Amino acid sequence: MKIVLDRYGFDVQPEMVNQNIIETAGLVFECDYNVYKHADNMRYAGEHLTKISGIHVEDWDLFKLATALMIVAYPNGEQVVAGNPEKLPTLDSVCMSVGWRESMGPTLLKDALKYKDKLRDVACFRVYREMLRAPKIRHKALKQLVLLTRLAREDYEAQKATNHE
Repeated sequence: MKIVLDRYGFDVQPEMVNQNIIETAGLVFECDYNVYKHADNMRYAGEHLTKISGIHVEDWDLFKLATALMIVAYPNGEQVVAGNPEKLPTLDSVCMSVGWRESMGPTLLKDALKYKDKLRDVACFRVYREMLRAPKIRHKALKQLVLLTRLAREDYEAQKATNHE
């Protein structure tokens, strides 16, 4: 918990920590873990983007990489889950969300069949969903931590003032 609080710049004294802070910091940790647990596999899969499509991904963040892999795994924009098709975001919205130039999406679509024996489609989809969800949850949890630590600091300082009187 202290690692998470320090990483995100929260100055919290041990006496200020309460159950809500512990649980919320744990949620932030889980979100970070859910993104970075796939890093090695994502980087390995990203090598295929360079070899097959000539797209250099060395400087890409994990979400951008997961997005590209999802596009080549599901070029038709549809993932079937237990017999029910789930619509994926449009190519244009995906490309805009990661800041790609206009030619990137069509290049990935054009080369999608070349990836069929290289990637596991369902794994690409699951990782993409985690990469999409985790930062949103982390953002909300961090906002909650700001409030919780502020309230804990106010209580802590009020108790210190009372004890000194």
